[in-house]
Amino acid sequence: MSSPSRLAAALLAALSVPSLAAAQDADGHADAGAHTLGTVTVTGSHIRRADAETANPVQVIDRQALETSGKVTVADVLRSISAHTGNAANETSNSGWASGSAGIGLRGLSQKNTLVLLNGRRLANYGFPAGGLSDTFVNLNALPLVAVERIEVLKDGASAVYGSDAVAGVVNIITRQNFQGLDVGGSLGTSDAGGLDTQRARLVGGIGDLDTDGYNLLFSLEAYDRDRLDQDQRALTRSGIYTDKPGGRWNGWSAKGARFLVNGASVPLLDAAGHCPQGMVLTASAPIDGLAGDTCAINLAHYTTLIPATERYQAYVNGTVRINDTTEAFGELVVSRIRGASLFGSSPYFTLEGGRFALNAQSGLAEPVSNLLPAGNPYNPYGVATPIEYTFFDLGQSLKTNRSTAYRVLGGVRGQLSETWDWEAAAFAARSKEEETVAGGFANRWTLAQALTDGSLNLHAPSTTPQAVLDAIALSTLRPADSRLTGVDFKVSGSLFELPAGTVGFAAGAEWRHESLVSRNPWQIDAGLQVRPAIAAVDGDRDVAALYAEVNVPVTPTLELQLAGRGDHYSDFGSAFSPKAGLRWQPLDALLVRASASRGFRAPSLSENSASTSIAYGSVVDPYDPDVADSRQTPTFFTVGNTDLDPERTRSYNLGVVVSPWADTSLSVDWYRVELDNLVGTGNTTTIVQTNDPADVVRDARGKLVAVYNRYQNLSELQTSGLDAELRQRWHTGNAGSFGLSSVFTHVLDYKRPQTIGGPLVDYAGSNLGPSLPRNKATTTLDWKIGDFDTGLTWYRTGGYDQKASAAARAAQSRVDAYDQFDLYLAWSGIERLTLYAKVENVSDETPPHDASFPGIRAPYDFSQYDLRGRYFQVGFDYRF
Repeated sequence: MSSPSRLAAALLAALSVPSLAAAQDADGHADAGAHTLGTVTVTGSHIRRADAETANPVQVIDRQALETSGKVTVADVLRSISAHTGNAANETSNSGWASGSAGIGLRGLSQKNTLVLLNGRRLANYGFPAGGLSDTFVNLNALPLVAVERIEVLKDGASAVYGSDAVAGVVNIITRQNFQGLDVGGSLGTSDAGGLDTQRARLVGGIGDLDTDGYNLLFSLEAYDRDRLDQDQRALTRSGIYTDKPGGRWNGWSAKGARFLVNGASVPLLDAAGHCPQGMVLTASAPIDGLAGDTCAINLAHYTTLIPATERYQAYVNGTVRINDTTEAFGELVVSRIRGASLFGSSPYFTLEGGRFALNAQSGLAEPVSNLLPAGNPYNPYGVATPIEYTFFDLGQSLKTNRSTAYRVLGGVRGQLSETWDWEAAAFAARSKEEETVAGGFANRWTLAQALTDGSLNLHAPSTTPQAVLDAIALSTLRPADSRLTGVDFKVSGSLFELPAGTVGFAAGAEWRHESLVSRNPWQIDAGLQVRPAIAAVDGDRDVAALYAEVNVPVTPTLELQLAGRGDHYSDFGSAFSPKAGLRWQPLDALLVRASASRGFRAPSLSENSASTSIAYGSVVDPYDPDVADSRQTPTFFTVGNTDLDPERTRSYNLGVVVSPWADTSLSVDWYRVELDNLVGTGNTTTIVQTNDPADVVRDARGKLVAVYNRYQNLSELQTSGLDAELRQRWHTGNAGSFGLSSVFTHVLDYKRPQTIGGPLVDYAGSNLGPSLPRNKATTTLDWKIGDFDTGLTWYRTGGYDQKASAAARAAQSRVDAYDQFDLYLAWSGIERLTLYAKVENVSDETPPHDASFPGIRAPYDFSQYDLRGRYFQVGFDYRF
């Protein structure tokens, strides 16, 4: 084997890959485990090779980077990378079914277009999809960071290797292997502004050395607990009043505490002394929702969660046993139990108002629930049935608790057919089982109507209402979901033959898996009891079989051609073939040029192509609102599945250059382009409301927005392109220690999609025309090691974006500012086996940039990009026995 080039040495050092020299026994034969030392498998290919840099752009986050980042969860690490420019669920999005979970979406594409693997194999998707029912994804919060050795992020299409979902790229989380010893650690964290206290404990142990003992068993345990953070715990959101900011009103308040609607005006529902019900404030309605008159209003900041509380307990076990000189058995188990709690974002209490629905138990269709206070009700002074808007505090808060149990168990055998051929076979089963409990905040439509008719609900002094009446009305619900994945796979890799320029590498394999997703409504919804039901009923399953092959051909000593192809057959929609071609040209020891082109696909998710219907609640800008044009309204959103969906078809292109003039220096620049046809999704909600087609937009007699209907369909296309740059540099000095600089930067050139089906392509990049999509995002770390000290400073920059959410927002603000956050890490290991460390996140206590469209839950910043944890402190220790 020739000595590695300067470029390969630099890249392999970054990957922490052992020496390339093949191990040999006393007789000169390659040791059975030597191939794991002499070659590596990099995400994006099944062919083992000596060079870590292939034709595919792969970002590697090694263990040192994980430790100095200050991040304590896999989700926090991945959401901070530059290729994640937005458009994915995170824990601050607590108004949907996927509350408390987190996904990753590369290239601005939704998280259903990024494949997440654990040690190269799939995991079960989270049981509750995000984005209505569209986005199925792996919950990153179910993966233990303590067991992770490194994370590889392939920033290129990879359907030819992995099949569906690998459209924007692949995230491969790789765990520690062949570990011996016992490490324990713990940390405490708190915010400078208070709240969000965290406690974390971890343990990693390993026994046996695979090379000398013939076996290794690794195990890890991790526990994580974090308090809830609500809006009244932060100065920005505490008052709920934003009149001093562009586009701001009393956005954090609800005018629907207790009032009548009479001739388009608001009339407060007051007792004989002129007082509002307890917990409400008599104030003008106009600053809140634009209506004339006064109202009994509520500051919802006290009842709105910014970041949910969570408890997580996670375990990971990995075992390998050498059967003979050429064969070993392996297995692994990852288990996670998570509990998350938050106040339901869009409705912390039940409010009776216009546009409320309930299911008809016979037809299964939604039907309106009246908000007319009967003429005979003792609290109705008008003598005729009159519309009211009333929030019932005594029915309890909508405290949502999500419990998730996830696991993957895997077993297999691998070995060598010869010195140049490897094989591997495995079987696995994975599951993600969810239960969403909502305690309070829901109402039984029939007993509520009866109590309003007979006056047994005291609307002036709710606390005096008999408990039996409240108990008959109040509902708590349980929503179950179950996502399962089972599969088997077999693959071989090795050398086909020799060419003048080198060895032709080859890999091939077969896979089979069964996927299922079942999500049920709470029985109160199906029985037609619950007012304002959130419906997410899915029942789908399918089988997937696949064959794939790859070949790596050395055309010249400096030029390699890589070809890959994969055929997948789905039992629901049919078949798809995905080819890929790549070139790797290294004309100089310090210069690499790479290029690739591929076709791929994304199968419609089980929630998209089943006969599913979902009802969700959120907000949308309504230009036709009869009270305040271009104001945000909160209608009911219906989304309907489509059993005739075709798969998305994709094309991906990548062209890049890697320069490594010295062993400690590496600079890469890559251009990418992703094109999607038959895009599965729903129409743009804002556009649907603007079009105002009565078939899709339902309004009441006054013209107030009541409901919006959307349907999954194969939309026309999406195109996005951009640039990635990555720099890694290390300096070694004498007495001053060593310094390292790493920086990863992404610039989105364009992100084009039609606003209407068949319409012209519109560029969303650098704006919030849809989900906010900054053009620029970068992560830069400077580290310094000297003696017993290790320190790192990380700069996270998220670029600004043009304000295009609505005409009203554009009139108040032309552009949303950029955001810069600095995190500091300091560790000391002056005592043998002990490391003490401290971390400060957001050192300068930066507040998220103001967005006049108020995209958060009654808050003026983008929840998908930022949070309000503020300056955050952590202290902890690691001890190795």
